Amino acid sequence: MSQDTKRSSKVLNRRRLLQGAGAAGVAALAGCSSNGGNGNGNGGNGNGGTDQIQFPLEIQLETNADNDDRVQLVELIAESMEQTGYFETSVETYEWNTYSGRVLDTEYADEGHIPCIGLSGTFNPGSFCDALHHSSNHGQCCNLVGVSNAELDDMIDSARFGSTEIAEDPEARGAAYDEVWRMLADERYSSITHFGLNTAVANMNVHGFASYPFDETVYSYALHAPFDEQVAWLDESGASPNDTDLSDLQEGGTLRVGVGANIDSFDPPYSTDTTSTMAQGFIFEGLTATDAEGIVYPWLAESYELVDTNDIERVAYEDYMITVDADEDGVIDTEEQVIVQHPEDDPVADDEVRVLTPEEAADAVADDVFGMQYRYELHEGVEFSNGEELTAEHVVNSLRRYENSDLSAQTFDSVLHIEEVDEYTVDIFGQVVDAEGERELPGFLIFTEEQAQAEGGEIDPRQEFTPIGTGPYVLDDFSDEQFAEYERNDNYWLEDIGVENLEWFDGPSDFPNAPVIERLELEIIPDNATRSAALQNDEIDVTTGLTSATLDDFDESDDFFVYSVEAGGYDYIQYPLDVEPWDDKRLRQAVNHLVPREAIVSNIFAGWASEAWTDIPELARGAGTADFDALEDEIRPTNEFDPERAAELIEEVIEDRGYPMN
Repeated sequence: MSQDTKRSSKVLNRRRLLQGAGAAGVAALAGCSSNGGNGNGNGGNGNGGTDQIQFPLEIQLETNADNDDRVQLVELIAESMEQTGYFETSVETYEWNTYSGRVLDTEYADEGHIPCIGLSGTFNPGSFCDALHHSSNHGQCCNLVGVSNAELDDMIDSARFGSTEIAEDPEARGAAYDEVWRMLADERYSSITHFGLNTAVANMNVHGFASYPFDETVYSYALHAPFDEQVAWLDESGASPNDTDLSDLQEGGTLRVGVGANIDSFDPPYSTDTTSTMAQGFIFEGLTATDAEGIVYPWLAESYELVDTNDIERVAYEDYMITVDADEDGVIDTEEQVIVQHPEDDPVADDEVRVLTPEEAADAVADDVFGMQYRYELHEGVEFSNGEELTAEHVVNSLRRYENSDLSAQTFDSVLHIEEVDEYTVDIFGQVVDAEGERELPGFLIFTEEQAQAEGGEIDPRQEFTPIGTGPYVLDDFSDEQFAEYERNDNYWLEDIGVENLEWFDGPSDFPNAPVIERLELEIIPDNATRSAALQNDEIDVTTGLTSATLDDFDESDDFFVYSVEAGGYDYIQYPLDVEPWDDKRLRQAVNHLVPREAIVSNIFAGWASEAWTDIPELARGAGTADFDALEDEIRPTNEFDPERAAELIEEVIEDRGYPMN
């Protein structure tokens, strides 16, 4: 381990755990505690066969050190496992950037550890199963342990893709997702512990603030979101935020924001962490925007429409595909973006596979072979902050920059092709009918011509390449691991067009055309306690991600406001299913019964969260289940804290596989 890897190793301290989580959280657990094991991978038993595996099984749980709630959550789960007598656990914590790089490495799946991480889902119910479990997301976000189940892939895809009925009938789509949730409950590749509330704590000088379901857009949404008539401003008069409204809005000022992690990248297709996405959101924009209820609105596009659909399957592209080699690990030998892989080919089992790359995709579209066609009419006269006018060519080249990027799997699970119709019109084609097409097909950000041609990861001030977008702010100064400062974009396009001229806007005539806060100062303060102190000492005006105990203190204070909304964010652990004995789903089911969800929510998060009795939160239930109450009644028993059932399952594994018990 190199010296610059900031790592701490923790063996469980039961006294500290009980103080932090509450004795009620572990009181019902049977068995005796023991010190942690060596965490040497493969269930702590090396790389050998069955004869080397024995119980108590040594297992290492891992998470990021800079999230106190998450560390405590992992320690509670580890202690719960220990108390059965079947496990010897240790908890390993890492600095965030080290940890995210570690668990997203495709070789991490072979180490036999149990990682815990948080993820922000979307209004698309698929984001609560796809990211964790679809084989295409291994090494991207956030299939950490190499889940690869062709049947499950097909089920996830079928709940979104390829059917006009699914696209047009939420009940039919919900029924398809119900089958996914049932399979996940049975296979138990992951355990989602809870769904969080998105909370922001602000000083009294911050007025008009509102939280948003997703961490990465909390601040950009609060500053200015015409579709929800949302705008924040600063008021130094001492008036309470409860006593002011839009008529009291004040221009100018500097909003000081405390953020909990470094901005790892300013290059959108080459970053996957929340803080980087948040920092990019002040600068870059997309063709569409989404309100707090998930409704999609035109944004850089003045309007858009669904032009055509064809009920086809991906096998329809067979005649346009080329054949490429695949190695023994299933890696396809092509430098081109794979848009579609032939559904009948298996790159692990086959030496060659048939694929569709961007060139062949264009040929298919020319022959009217596609699933969906959306047309976007751009606002004329929109300029980037450097004065470059936005045209259809920028949109086309921006999407192409996502090819083979860190976000390629999520982008090209739906997109087939993009083409320029005229200077201000683009068509985006979907591979098949996509129930999320309206939201997902334009789900990329728009770059200047120079940026669209940049190498991956190059758009970054650390590379002396300042990011430039159409957004309401421009990056003014940046110091790695210290701060990022923005100033309002004086050339913001919406100032010229006016929100009242947006076809869908029906808000008040005095609603501002842009954010009214002049400057943003993002202070990078990874430690929660330090960030909380900075807020109390008036060194920052607002922050998110504070520990739940701290939130209670702020909520009870007359000097601060806590803004919260049910979030799409969730924490989860994943099991090393390809490492024996975790390849037996009964062991995974057993540990899931040792996740004390109620204790996690009440004792660690102090009620600022909700138990994940199913894998889908409220904000995605509309198209994510046919009958949520029935689904919860069916699946909740598989997620209940039940040490006795866990012991039964573990005993079955030990007996059937002949593992010794010391």
